[in-house]
Amino acid sequence: MRIQWMLTLASLKMFIRQREAILWTILFPLLVVILFGFVRFNGVGKIELGVVNEAGAQGADLLSRIKAVRTIEVSEGTRDSEMAELGKGERDLVLIIPAGYAPAGGATDLTAFGDLEAKPQVTQLGGLVLQRVLDETTFAAAPGVRRSTLSTLPFKSRNLTYIDFLLPGILSMSIMQMGIFGVAFSFVSLKKRGILRRLWVTPIRPGDFIIAQVAMRLLVLLVQMTIMVGVGVLFLNLHFIGNLALICLLGILGGVVFLGFGFSLAGISKSEDQVAPLANIITLPMLALSGIFFSRSNLPGFVRAATSVFPLTFLADGLRSVAIDGAAVAQVMPQILGLALWGAVSCALAIRLFRWE
Repeated sequence: MRIQWMLTLASLKMFIRQREAILWTILFPLLVVILFGFVRFNGVGKIELGVVNEAGAQGADLLSRIKAVRTIEVSEGTRDSEMAELGKGERDLVLIIPAGYAPAGGATDLTAFGDLEAKPQVTQLGGLVLQRVLDETTFAAAPGVRRSTLSTLPFKSRNLTYIDFLLPGILSMSIMQMGIFGVAFSFVSLKKRGILRRLWVTPIRPGDFIIAQVAMRLLVLLVQMTIMVGVGVLFLNLHFIGNLALICLLGILGGVVFLGFGFSLAGISKSEDQVAPLANIITLPMLALSGIFFSRSNLPGFVRAATSVFPLTFLADGLRSVAIDGAAVAQVMPQILGLALWGAVSCALAIRLFRWE
């Protein structure tokens, strides 16, 4: 145990002395987060509308007309579920179609809830669009009746921003990059120079050397996560309400997964030129499809289902749920189990494929 600890400290000193390693491992992901933190995505795009149809068949025509509006993305649910989504910032407005609503039955007051303080433009525009659709529905059913009115009531949401979505994704990406690229390139270089082979003639057991390398990278990972979360909270208005210990647990699980892949690539590659394309084959699809920069809800259904089992998806979804939704262990158990399964697979591959020379 003492040898492993000394090797870990020696590996950490070697890492610190490599300025480019610190740059790409900690400073580069942090720079990406800061750059995106100054970008504002507050323009009005599609209005995320939750609809609670308590009128049943009587509200079906109104609902279909709302769905036909291209600028509105409709989600249906119960009053409790939609109001909860509004509170989390997942909805811009929630429309309540009351049980007594009937298009041809005269004036009926409808209510919509929105965050007038955080999203005044979206809330006001959404109210105007809904009022127009409501008028069209009423006049189509009975032209002579008095128009129904829509009241927009204030509701305080968390007002999540793009940085709340982005930072856990960038953190997941940096964990993957450190595990795959950091290990694969450095160990292939050590193999080419014969350093790993020379370990066999020293008192140091090769297994202790590997354990020290893994421990060093996991320590760097924990430092990296703490720094990025701290910068997000202090300077970028990150709405962090989660448990930092649970964040670190997910990060360590993710680190083990990608370290295993890194050792596997180091085992089958004979040079840095072979490592790069193999590493990109693994990482690029996950970077594009695991919801790092943009939500996976924009993907087609079959692609979204396929990418839901990516290890980077488990990691990003888990970190995001804990960081901005305050999820507990039970709520991220699917992500924990997914990462544990991928960890077993990657470690088995590493044991089978890794070669010392």
